[in-house]
Amino acid sequence: MICPNDRTEMHQVRIVTHYGQPIIVDQCEKCGGIWFDESELFLAKQGEAEKIEVLNTAILRTPTMTDSSKLMCPKDQTAMHRFTDKYFPQDIVLVRCPSCHGIWLNRGIFTKYQQFRQERMRPKEKNLPDKTLEENINQLIASHQSGRSGGTLERLGKFLSTPMKGDTSVSPDYSQGFPLAENTVSVALNILVTIFRAFILKF
Repeated sequence: MICPNDRTEMHQVRIVTHYGQPIIVDQCEKCGGIWFDESELFLAKQGEAEKIEVLNTAILRTPTMTDSSKLMCPKDQTAMHRFTDKYFPQDIVLVRCPSCHGIWLNRGIFTKYQQFRQERMRPKEKNLPDKTLEENINQLIASHQSGRSGGTLERLGKFLSTPMKGDTSVSPDYSQGFPLAENTVSVALNILVTIFRAFILKF
């Protein structure tokens, strides 16, 4: 396969998926760019970039700009297009083939992408609204379990009728390597609906 950046022969490199299955990608020894067939980039196991981007020289870890203004897909010779993705850092520009959907990454971008994904996988500290919501849920559950149900229905009604601020929807995760945080509001409502049903059956 010919490198779309400098037109030199690329060599095959083996990486593995999250499930330990092998993937063969093509890497240019001259410019360090890597070609991923459709979905291969998102299936790559965390840490695989460290293995293949240091095979040749340390300079492979330094991101570079593409030499050619117009890149042709190394697989089917279709003109590729640059695009950005909200699930990637803003300074990462991807080059994708509109025909086969393969992705070309310049030198160092694979490492940068995996580092970004690793950061997103770290658990985030709960903000104040989430902590308050969790405390309210725990109080409702404790009140129900202790049999002190006098004001629970009233409190539950007030809670469910409180307007929610912000967008609580969860966007789909197209990278398959980025795990999304649990939807706190959705879980809370499921718990509250269960408690509400229990009260209805009781009375």
